Amino acid sequence: MEETTTNKKTGKAGRTFFIIMLVAIVLIAGIAAISIILSGKSADKERKRQANADMTASVEIADAKEYNEKGSGDTLSPVEIAEKVQPSVMAVITYRGSENVGEGSGIFMSEDITGTYTYVLTCAHIVDATGITTKIELENGTQYDAEVVGFDTRTDVAVLRVKATGFTLAEFGDSSVLKVGEPVYAIGNPGGTAYYGSFTGGYVSAISRPMTTSSSRYTMTCIQHDAAINPGNSGGALINSYGQVIGMNSSKIADEEYEGMGFAVPSSVFKDVADDILTSGYVKDRAKLGISYMTCSQNLTYAKIVNDNDLPAGTIIIAEIDPSSSLYDTEVVAGDMIIAANGKDMDKVDVLLSIIEKAKPGDKLQLTIAHVNRDYSIEKFKITCELVEDTGTAATAAESDDGGFENPFGD
Repeated sequence: MEETTTNKKTGKAGRTFFIIMLVAIVLIAGIAAISIILSGKSADKERKRQANADMTASVEIADAKEYNEKGSGDTLSPVEIAEKVQPSVMAVITYRGSENVGEGSGIFMSEDITGTYTYVLTCAHIVDATGITTKIELENGTQYDAEVVGFDTRTDVAVLRVKATGFTLAEFGDSSVLKVGEPVYAIGNPGGTAYYGSFTGGYVSAISRPMTTSSSRYTMTCIQHDAAINPGNSGGALINSYGQVIGMNSSKIADEEYEGMGFAVPSSVFKDVADDILTSGYVKDRAKLGISYMTCSQNLTYAKIVNDNDLPAGTIIIAEIDPSSSLYDTEVVAGDMIIAANGKDMDKVDVLLSIIEKAKPGDKLQLTIAHVNRDYSIEKFKITCELVEDTGTAATAAESDDGGFENPFGD
């Protein structure tokens, strides 16, 4: 009887221990689950916090200052401009593994509201490759890891962020008040860090110049200037007489037959693009036609055809039609000219761009096309197409110096 009682007590104690352990396991699992949920919520909260911080880091444009060639009290000398802006421009270096695969320039743009990150403005074509890491480098050789917040190949604008603060931020000016003939200055790293912080000067040669680069295959509106720039200047600053950054150098015509033809993204463009990148990661609700083009003035034969047929002076030649375009696989082909958009003659090259910039994806666009026959005669027709969304995160066509345009006239 005593043995039976002992066994019963032992069994009862075992069951009690099992229940206690089971409750403990459930409690531990519950705590772990709560911990996971809380950590997940904490991570989401941190992501939202940083997203909100990103939104506060937008490009701030100072009050517009029109150039007065007679000078005014707040214009700076070239020496003063260099001293003011050089600390705001740094090197942007990309690596694949440990190999340096590219060097350009960047501009310290802003800090986030938390005081954690500094944001850098640079060119998309410097950082849009896959499988690379990005760093910025100061003049003293100090490097910082840089994260690509986003980039837009259509405007060649990218935003990076560095987990450090205390850098000299650039002052940005209003490019919309620039005048042809106004002096401008460039700061960047031509040839890379070996020529860190080079300072050059020149003049505004043209405003709102359409440029199609082989790196992006987009046509964008640029400031043309003759301040000396070279590979490595991309992403660097173009500066007015007040020490304000009014452009970001993006490209130049590199040909022995050309000299002093550099191009910069206007501040009026990169501000809006950078702000969209900071809030959304890309430029939202932007439309595109899906073509690359060139002006008729760039081709002697087409220029003569425009003149002989009394076509609008801003008539453009379709160089390539992207498969994403609603014009693809229609009667419109490369080599055709666009002479009007929505019934408005192409008196200026930017007529089409202006219409598209005000439109949204899905909007209809009526084009008047002039097809050039082999005997140089033209046939006009109209076509209605639909604009598509342009996220600006990939090139629209194969890279080539002529945008894929096969000139039927051989010049």
